[in-house]
Amino acid sequence: MKYYIAADGGGTKLQAVLYDEDLRVVNSARMFGTNTRKKPEERVEEEIERMLDILLPVSVTRLEGADLCILRYSGLFCRLLERRCLVAHFAYWDEGETALAAAGERYGVTAQAGTGSDAFLVQPDRRDSVGGWGYVLGDEGSGYDIGLRTLRAAIYASDGRGPQTSLLALLTKEWGLAAPRSLVGKVMEADDSRDVVASAARIAACAAHAGDGVALSIYEEAGRELAWQVLTLLARCGGGWQGPVVASGGAWKGHPRMFEAFCARIRENYPQAEICYPLYEPVAGLAVLRRLAQGESFGAFATAMQEGFGDFLYGKQ
Repeated sequence: MKYYIAADGGGTKLQAVLYDEDLRVVNSARMFGTNTRKKPEERVEEEIERMLDILLPVSVTRLEGADLCILRYSGLFCRLLERRCLVAHFAYWDEGETALAAAGERYGVTAQAGTGSDAFLVQPDRRDSVGGWGYVLGDEGSGYDIGLRTLRAAIYASDGRGPQTSLLALLTKEWGLAAPRSLVGKVMEADDSRDVVASAARIAACAAHAGDGVALSIYEEAGRELAWQVLTLLARCGGGWQGPVVASGGAWKGHPRMFEAFCARIRENYPQAEICYPLYEPVAGLAVLRRLAQGESFGAFATAMQEGFGDFLYGKQ
């Protein structure tokens, strides 16, 4: 039996899957994100080691391939993996390629919205991207951006500078704060303030699902910001492209209003655009990419993917 590893990692988590040549998952493991400057490399190495302990049985001494989309620490992951077994082939993929493959596609456009955000164009003869400037300079429409807008809306409501919203009460209760001013210490004294701010997006999602108008407007604005990235990218290629526009990443799961606003803005310019979510989480997209790169069509193994990677359907995790 031949074995493969797929590993996807960003700001929120690093997830890896060991699977066989029939696309049956043998093991999976995950750890916190690697794309952070607050976590020392020694700690990242320890966490990857623990993850590989779970992932790789002693009986697996050779991997036919490892497909990786890991921000910042792909080299470290490879070195630690090669200490444990022989790896015949490594392949490195970017977020755009991985997200498209998770939708069963090789070419198209992706609007990536996780902890950070960017848009990718992947075409047979062209690659391009917009965004990805990081949480200080950009990442509009991302989980961090949604979290930051949530905190600001709560602050404005407390001051009277903005409309009243349930976000303030939800934040103080969820985070166990004695008063709104305690938000300052919660964020500024955290080991990684980026993670704390991004985690506020979950509170925005709860408020939006309860009908809070301010929270809903935050998700609408996030969708429009991501549409702006995609529209900029499409303008660069003359408005013609092959494949769907895929909305990928955890931030999209917060509330459907974000996707609705995104679609509406895109279709103002491109009414014919096919816009969709991926079928699978990105780590499963890496398994799809290996098959697509070998010349197989997605339809040829779609059933095997659904049977083997059913636990990695988009939105299930």
